[in-house]
Amino acid sequence: MIMPNDVITSETQYAIVSVFAEFFKEELGQESGNHIYATKADSIIGQSVVNAEDDPGEWAPEAHAIIYHVNGMPSIDYIEEWCKVSDMLPDFFYVEAINPEVSAVYNLQ
Repeated sequence: MIMPNDVITSETQYAIVSVFAEFFKEELGQESGNHIYATKADSIIGQSVVNAEDDPGEWAPEAHAIIYHVNGMPSIDYIEEWCKVSDMLPDFFYVEAINPEVSAVYNLQ
């Protein structure tokens, strides 16, 4: 099944907040300070996980979403948790590190 990138980006954001709830414990209790995101965690994740076609760094144009591991996002050192994020994504989608600061969500098909 082909899914639009914005759906995969949203699914990735949801999986991250679910898997990393303890990591974002403090930020989940803080308001974002804007009308777009409910919590500070939502703001961090929303700004750090983008559609691949909207990625200004053009890290992985063939990917569906890009994850920046900066500005409060968990690093790729949390490998077990990132595997859980992959497991929560729709079938055939997975997270792969590009470098220490950027990962991408790819489709195996």
